Amino acid sequence: MKKLILTLLIPFFCFASSVGEDNNQFALALFSQFQDSEDNLAFSPYGIFSNLSLLYYGADEDTAREIQNTLHLSETGDKFLSAFYRHMKGLTKKSESGYQLSIANALFPHQGTHFLSRFQEVATKYFDAKLQSLDYTIPDSALSTINNWVQEKTEGKIQNLVSADNIDASTRLILANAVYFQGIWSYPLRMEKGTFHLTTGKSEEVDMLYKTHAFPYYEDEEKQCVALPFARDGIEQPFLECLIVLPKEKPLSEIEKKLSAKNIDEILYQLEPTPVDTRIPKFCFSNKILLNDILKNLGMQKAFTYQANFSKIDGMKDLFLSQVLHETYFYFNEFGVTASSATTSNMRITSFPPTVEGVVDFTADHPFLFFLVDYHSRAILFMGRVTNPSTEGCDET
Repeated sequence: MKKLILTLLIPFFCFASSVGEDNNQFALALFSQFQDSEDNLAFSPYGIFSNLSLLYYGADEDTAREIQNTLHLSETGDKFLSAFYRHMKGLTKKSESGYQLSIANALFPHQGTHFLSRFQEVATKYFDAKLQSLDYTIPDSALSTINNWVQEKTEGKIQNLVSADNIDASTRLILANAVYFQGIWSYPLRMEKGTFHLTTGKSEEVDMLYKTHAFPYYEDEEKQCVALPFARDGIEQPFLECLIVLPKEKPLSEIEKKLSAKNIDEILYQLEPTPVDTRIPKFCFSNKILLNDILKNLGMQKAFTYQANFSKIDGMKDLFLSQVLHETYFYFNEFGVTASSATTSNMRITSFPPTVEGVVDFTADHPFLFFLVDYHSRAILFMGRVTNPSTEGCDET
């Protein structure tokens, strides 16, 4: 059996509403698989979504149908690809004063590997992937090339994504996608000391970021929601914001159970400029997650077996998915957000101004959820939970 490794470093872009809706349905289905944990969590649903979307174009028959259903793809074919490419280019438009978003894709095939013309067209035309052949019989050299590429494209935030046990002489392809985002707040925050109440019942002193301003805001009986917008370079850049969802009385787990794509869309729709005295802790952490069992639970069964059909990649029916690995770095601070993420899929072959009056208090001094979203398409680019706002190991540069 040969091995195909798809290494994707998470992209987050603006999409047509239908693609944004597909992405969000997948995002919340994916998040439901993490709800038994109370640990900090950060991941890029859109990065995983785009990784598996490219994989879908290499699949056929039941394998393709399972991937399509798992991703909630309502459109496929050239219509999806055109929307994907158009919005990726729009979101990554170079900016002097707005946020910076770079997305890079690459195909690292084993030397002598040939792709079907359609798969190569999809990868290079719609995903802007570059091609570079490697010799996987010399795994150390191949590993160094791939990880150096990942590290460079994520400004050093994702390092050593692929390890020695991920590749060997049977590897036939690594498909890599790298994303780096850095955005500053439209209204910079200040920092003071505050207290955060952990799920254990203990409390810790933390760096609390604060600002009194008319932020987009919504609340109901169970939760408060505030959105912090990122500065952008005029209307040419999509409007991105970081949404914070804070439970009032109920534990965070109760809020998580009710989350859905429709629920998130309703929150974003109901946000209105409101004077808010906002306090949110500074936090920074990274997660590396093996997604095999999670994706199987969501319906991607056949892709991980010898019955997988990825014949649209190279014309052969001898590839199967052995591993999907995702890593995300997320840093929320007084200046803005720095985020990077990566996904690897390993496959083997079988052979407004502030006011003083009427200000709403929003103090995130207990566990909460966060979402980095594109306002117009509603697409969730990054999301997660904060149960312990640690900043240990953060890169302050």
